[in-house]
Amino acid sequence: MRILVVDDEEMTVAALSKKLKEKNYEVLTSFDGVEALKLITEEKIDLVISDVMMPCISGFTLLTMLKNFYFCKTPLILMSSYGEKSFADKSYDLGAHTFIKKPIDYNDLYKKIEEVASQGNS
Repeated sequence: MRILVVDDEEMTVAALSKKLKEKNYEVLTSFDGVEALKLITEEKIDLVISDVMMPCISGFTLLTMLKNFYFCKTPLILMSSYGEKSFADKSYDLGAHTFIKKPIDYNDLYKKIEEVASQGNS
């Protein structure tokens, strides 16, 4: 499974990439939504894990653009250190597969990734 990790914080991208690679996932990374859109259109991506709060294009905007303009079926997991219920609700309303709170509970994340894999959404 190819996973694109999108976050403007280098430490988060590095940590998440390392943990995913330990589980034998192929990982691509992006530090902003603009670069992420480019990768999604050029590469085969099975899942996107994106931060919500990023400059230029937020995770919410990225998700909206993928669903409305790119007609993308690639599942997206949104994450944020802001764990307010409104962030999670908005994520689901916009069509996110799920929402996770930072700091990331990796066991929970792995379960959510397996859900995506078992649904065959690639």
